[in-house]
Amino acid sequence: MADEENNEVEQDEKKIEEKSYDLSLVADQVAMFRDKLEEDDIKDKITSHIKKIVEDYDLDKYCVILLFDEYKSIAGYHSDRIYRAISDLDKKKDILMFVESGGGQIEPAYLISKTCKRLSKKKFSVAIARRAKSAATLVSLGASEIHMGLLSELGPIDPQFGGFPALGLANAVEKIAQMTERFPSASDMFSKYLTDNVNIRDLGYFERINESATQYAIRLLNGKQLPEGKTCEGLADHFTNHYKDHSFVIDSDEATELLGSKIIKVGTSEYQAANEIYEFLNFVDFLFGIFKQKNIRYVGSVDTGFDAFEKDKK
Repeated sequence: MADEENNEVEQDEKKIEEKSYDLSLVADQVAMFRDKLEEDDIKDKITSHIKKIVEDYDLDKYCVILLFDEYKSIAGYHSDRIYRAISDLDKKKDILMFVESGGGQIEPAYLISKTCKRLSKKKFSVAIARRAKSAATLVSLGASEIHMGLLSELGPIDPQFGGFPALGLANAVEKIAQMTERFPSASDMFSKYLTDNVNIRDLGYFERINESATQYAIRLLNGKQLPEGKTCEGLADHFTNHYKDHSFVIDSDEATELLGSKIIKVGTSEYQAANEIYEFLNFVDFLFGIFKQKNIRYVGSVDTGFDAFEKDKK
């Protein structure tokens, strides 16, 4: 009896191993997890499907890389992974990066963009299905082309410290100064509040970080063919200082107005591929959360960039 049960289990496992999955179908995406495939097998199938999407849209003319991370801010990890993916390219192909990121540190973002520009054959392009915010916007400003759609977002380049915007401290001090003018009898109270809560060194440091973001943007925009009346300096200042909300949506229409149609490309095959990849990975991330208690990111090359990691415990 035990032998029969073992044989049935072995036969079921063999059927699963031989089963093919069409990951363009949601049902097969779910089945892949319900069949309890080994995680390495799931990763291989995901990688193969991303490759198929790239081929279906005739984008294998590019060196395709991904900066898809909805959970971790851009940091040295991301610049290292991307550099590893393209370091041997030596200008043999143009680079296309699919971006999905809420932002992060401006220094690695600048290095990612500059490195992609330097190592691509002629053109570094970015395709944004949904979000390339803050530091990810800085990455995008270095691209020759930014491919967008109706739901694509750039955002203000707004360095954050613990969720607090670099310019926020200066704005708060200015607001208190205005209130002091309106209510001079409360000036002693305002003065005590500032003394107890504001470190003047932090104020200067935050200002310098924001100025650095502007300088990085100028360097990445330098040499581009911009719309009449637009300059690198003016655009850099606009992206870092004009908007008052970190989450402000700069959609494809506004991006085209700012950067021009030579840079902003709407509804292209690059965008369509980015959108399909986003929708696929977004659902796969949901499935990893349900079946594996993990989240996913895809940073670096199509072959090696996929990663699943334990969900943060809250």
